[in-house]
Amino acid sequence: MIALTRTAALLLTVMLLAGCATTAVQPPAGALANLDISGYPSNVYVGVSGPYSNKERMVEAAIMAAAKSIHLKAALAMDSRLVTASHSHAGLQSFATEEKAYWDDTDLAQTIEQLKIISIAFDGEAGAVVVAEYPSETPRRRVYQSEYDSEGKPTWLTVLPHLDGYRFGVGTTGRYSLLNRSLEAADFAAAQNLLDLHSEHVFSIEKVSTYNDLMERVLYQAQRGLLRGFTIVDRYYDAETKSYWSLASCLE
Repeated sequence: MIALTRTAALLLTVMLLAGCATTAVQPPAGALANLDISGYPSNVYVGVSGPYSNKERMVEAAIMAAAKSIHLKAALAMDSRLVTASHSHAGLQSFATEEKAYWDDTDLAQTIEQLKIISIAFDGEAGAVVVAEYPSETPRRRVYQSEYDSEGKPTWLTVLPHLDGYRFGVGTTGRYSLLNRSLEAADFAAAQNLLDLHSEHVFSIEKVSTYNDLMERVLYQAQRGLLRGFTIVDRYYDAETKSYWSLASCLE
């Protein structure tokens, strides 16, 4: 747990802003509407807390989530491992996966202190949603704006964007009890998709054995990669399948 004692002044300002009539709260059009920052430059981030009982706690958690996005953008290390076992008479019988992500939170408190709060929204499903500018980062146009098909679904669900200097990946997950958990799972799946598509290091060992004319095949695979510029570009909720989708990008 990271100490946030040095952010007391920021939190006080945030809570005053939360109670002010000029707070930019979007109309109720679904929780994801409040998370849309596509109209802002690239140095603006969004954080969501979860529906806690205390507003101050929700705002604090949302601010931390926004700051975390900044650190994930700096560097996100991915490590994925897969073991499968199959038999000639029964096909695939077992498999196991282990997927981890690592990021540097050393200066997270300092990052939080630099944030400039743009808006706060409170939503029954999302909790607090904080949009904040990070002045230490040069503002630029966002690399991609979503397009939609005739059914109103983003086209990246079926075709990944292509843009020089960037990679894109898509992740999805079922609906969790808390929105922030659903989003984190979909975001992680998108990062894993980036790793699968563009692994820097892949290690694989296969062992095949036979016994009584039956063949057993065991495969071990390990993938590692460092994602620079990791950013969640867009999100989508499919009400029909009750699934969340995330589009992520990183630098080539």
